[in-house]
Amino acid sequence: MSTMQIKTTSRKFVPFQQMLKSKREELQARMSERINDVSVEREPDDEAGLATLSYTKDLAVATLERERQTLREIEAALGRMKTGRYGTCEACGKQIPEARLRALPWARLCVACASCGTTDATSND
Repeated sequence: MSTMQIKTTSRKFVPFQQMLKSKREELQARMSERINDVSVEREPDDEAGLATLSYTKDLAVATLERERQTLREIEAALGRMKTGRYGTCEACGKQIPEARLRALPWARLCVACASCGTTDATSND
């Protein structure tokens, strides 16, 4: 890809880069707050309180894990921007429509590949 194409592509995706960075900051702040939901200052005195605490902690841990995965996807999308691969489906190689990127700026797959469960061997996991 020529330098001219890279600059054009970069400008085209600047709004998406800003969305990704904003979402990254939001997630990092929210995750920091959620860490407090997992820590326990004092154990409850009865079984109902213990069950409620256990459920609350499990929910907080699951939410943190989902947010951590989204954060990884955001970082990967920002990396694809740097290499010029952002906006290209990792499975079929076609351009990901702008509407999909607006809805999910860290999308790695086009709608067709995502809906049929297509994945590729170069996954970021």
